[in-house]
Amino acid sequence: MSAQLDRQVLEVAAALFVEQGYAATSLEKIARVIGCSKATLYRRYSSKEDLFKAVVAERGRMLLDEAGAVEVSSTDPLVATKEIALFFLDFMLRPETREAYRIVIGDGHRIPFIADEMMETIVEPFVATLCRLLKAAADAGRIKSANHEETTRVLMSLVIGWPLQNTMLGQNQVQDARARQQFFDRAWGIFLGGIGCTDNA
Repeated sequence: MSAQLDRQVLEVAAALFVEQGYAATSLEKIARVIGCSKATLYRRYSSKEDLFKAVVAERGRMLLDEAGAVEVSSTDPLVATKEIALFFLDFMLRPETREAYRIVIGDGHRIPFIADEMMETIVEPFVATLCRLLKAAADAGRIKSANHEETTRVLMSLVIGWPLQNTMLGQNQVQDARARQQFFDRAWGIFLGGIGCTDNA
């Protein structure tokens, strides 16, 4: 029952943060939607900031779990990199992820710790996963990459930069799965050309 309530709290909180924004969402409102007492909620989270941090952490776990599973199961580092990059694009454009990101950017001054924590617990481990895969591809002579972290950040920028900006501005030109796939294929092709890929990964 406790685990079920924990899951419900995170789901309801995420939905309200998306629908109403960070400033308009309160622990009292979340408790009311769930149908539990404020005391029950406060036993789990001492503040709205702590709850939002938990919501972001949960999104991060989903991203890292998927990346880790692909890394472990794949025998081809470039194929794994491509699969993770495509998942990253889809993941970042999901409404709940996108709106959490918008809150971090827009309300960062209200919750200054959240950006640093997100970098440490989500972004850096995710980048490290891609770095390991790119290193394996470089060691095998399939790509040219001396600075794998820089190469990873270039890939992330190519894949998510314009789509995320376009979606957050309400243009939604890559919400359609086919359009998103076409954009990704083009970005991936540019990336491979830039790193001197020796095959057709």
